[in-house]
Amino acid sequence: MDSVRYTWAGGEEGGALELALVNGTHGQPYLFGEGDCRLPVELRDFHMATVPVTQAFWTHIAGARANPSLNQGLELPLENVSWNELTQAGGFLERLNRSPARTWVSATLGASAGVFRLPSETEWEYAARGGPHWGDNYRFSGSDDIATVAWYDRRHGDHTQPVGRKAPNQLGLLDMSGNVWEWCQDVFTAQAADVPQDGTAFRGPGTERVLRGGCFHNWAAHCTVSKRYQIAPDFHDGCIGFRLVFATHG
Repeated sequence: MDSVRYTWAGGEEGGALELALVNGTHGQPYLFGEGDCRLPVELRDFHMATVPVTQAFWTHIAGARANPSLNQGLELPLENVSWNELTQAGGFLERLNRSPARTWVSATLGASAGVFRLPSETEWEYAARGGPHWGDNYRFSGSDDIATVAWYDRRHGDHTQPVGRKAPNQLGLLDMSGNVWEWCQDVFTAQAADVPQDGTAFRGPGTERVLRGGCFHNWAAHCTVSKRYQIAPDFHDGCIGFRLVFATHG
């Protein structure tokens, strides 16, 4: 199934979460990274949310009082959340995987073992590059013209913008460049050669975690599909959000 759309009702907090199918490499690896440090990576199929997690979806799962965002608004990306807060016992991902949202998505996709999680760094980059269309070699997600696909460089204010207002990439994914940085599963490694070539997350050694995509106040150079950034897993601010993957594999 190419995409699924989970909807919920609840007054002004009603909304939808759309997941797009990202076809894997199926024996034709994509090249992760840039320059002389590009690695062939094989990936399995997965589904990825078309936009970063919004405050509407966050409050649907965790409750309105749990919204940590500095710039509040239901159509805005959820931000000011640490990697630890997402992944710890009782954190957002665990609550989501115990919710009716996970039950509905897994039943609709026929994937009883499927769970929501953060993307691995290689999954994130592959999806940002357009998945099987990665050979288009766009600098930003879906275009070489950053203004068409990203909120960046404080050009519309030093704050987040509503999701889904810029152009999508080849898979229908939006806001992969700009708006908010997005957490990945991985421990950060400065050595690109250490990044797993099977689509899984790098587990260490190391302490910092990976952010991708740039944000609303970054220069264009930070919003490319290849820019890698690292930060402590307990760090949070108004520039950092996340995007969901649903898959039957880790």
